[in-house]
Amino acid sequence: MILLVQNENLYENDFRAMIQAYYPAEKIVALKPVDLSSYDSRILREYRIIFTALYSKSHVKLKVEEGSKYIFTAYLHGEYQDKANFRNKIKLASYRLMCEYTGKTLPWGSLTGMRPSKIASKALEMGMNKAEIIDYYKEVYETTDEKAELSAEVAIAEKEILESVDSKKDYCLYVGIPFCPSRCLYCSFASYSISDYKGLVDGYLDALEKELQYISYVNRNRKLVSIYVGGGTPTSLNELQFERLVTMIQNTFDFSNVLEYTVEAGRPDSISLEKLKSMRRHKVSRISINPQTMNDETLRIIGRNHNVEQVKEAFLMARSQGFKHINMDIIAGLPGEDRLFMERTLREIAKLKPDSLTVHSLAIKRAARLNQEMDQFKSLIDMDVAEALSMAHDAAEDMDLYPYYLYRQKNIAGNLENVGYARKGMACRYNVLIIEEKLDIFAAGAGAVTRLMTLDEDGKVIKTDRVEDVKSVTDYVNRIDEMIERKRAATGDKRNLEETL
Repeated sequence: MILLVQNENLYENDFRAMIQAYYPAEKIVALKPVDLSSYDSRILREYRIIFTALYSKSHVKLKVEEGSKYIFTAYLHGEYQDKANFRNKIKLASYRLMCEYTGKTLPWGSLTGMRPSKIASKALEMGMNKAEIIDYYKEVYETTDEKAELSAEVAIAEKEILESVDSKKDYCLYVGIPFCPSRCLYCSFASYSISDYKGLVDGYLDALEKELQYISYVNRNRKLVSIYVGGGTPTSLNELQFERLVTMIQNTFDFSNVLEYTVEAGRPDSISLEKLKSMRRHKVSRISINPQTMNDETLRIIGRNHNVEQVKEAFLMARSQGFKHINMDIIAGLPGEDRLFMERTLREIAKLKPDSLTVHSLAIKRAARLNQEMDQFKSLIDMDVAEALSMAHDAAEDMDLYPYYLYRQKNIAGNLENVGYARKGMACRYNVLIIEEKLDIFAAGAGAVTRLMTLDEDGKVIKTDRVEDVKSVTDYVNRIDEMIERKRAATGDKRNLEETL
């Protein structure tokens, strides 16, 4: 455990993010100095470190202790209550303090948060060029050259997509299928074994169809520009159920403005020729075949039921059916992998020549089996993830794939990132739009989250509201009218459900 002590909590989230960048699996306990009066040195020794922030009129004092022993201390002067101007200063000071204590620097420096390229996007709007943006990242956050350049490149790539949509008139659709052939070791999503839930699938599709009908109706005067069917693994449905799914989507929505239609066919062992033909018939333009690794030993460890050869077979079968945009996902830092494993994965993927590649850093989520069984796998997680990401970046460049979106998750070791690479002109619009939150994304299905934007007079987003569907498949089926009512209330649609369905 790590103890965070503050006499004010103005920057608590920032301190937590910085500490977790170094200790992603550690629990952080926050207390005020007065709360420590009942603690003795034995209790304090139970904490790995004690990080303290004390605010006064003249300065802010930061310190790192082990038990009751001071290790490093820093002082900052300025109006700390002026958060807009003081925040970067105190984050940089806390980063430098952690650097001194651990002896480790981080590629992103003091920059935390889900969207590290957001700053570059704003800088572009202000007229800064790429070189100026890179200098800004290095000066204000002490990022590496590589991460500063990555942020600038992603912001430039995103700009073209963001400028092509109308936040008032356009929207995206997400369809969630929460079933998988098996549950991966690192997974924290609401997904369920298809073998255990096969008797509920038809009822689930009934409820899903009802929700999709409402989404189509409430957006009848708007343009659907992107569809993303995810999960889970949508292709875990049997061939008749899968045909029903893609048929209902095409029959329910106007496709005249759809620029991109993605289906996650993530598990190669769930892909069949007939499912690929169904997708082609129903206008699916982009699919994902996600190996996560091209090493059979690792696939067994993480709970995948397929092997590397099946990945290759599924990919080539999809190409033979005319799919011109195939994405592949991989994860850096999987248990048991080292540099040689990553090299093999990148080499095998390069042979297949995917049109886009998403590179994830392993995130140890609270709800994942990996976290719950960490003692068993901790000794296997020793890859230098930063090095692996750098290898993937170079490999993507060799495949003529360029970074177009970038985001981070909680509990990623080293404060690292996930990056999407694509051929020129083949960036996934949905990925950019959901990360940047520039237009409404209506989501249907168990665990799906609708994101609705509030715009100002100039069409700029000033607020995002989330409307969540329940995660349980049974609850979703039994409470589908409630899920629709949540959307009706959030969108301001005053019609009764009976009138709209």
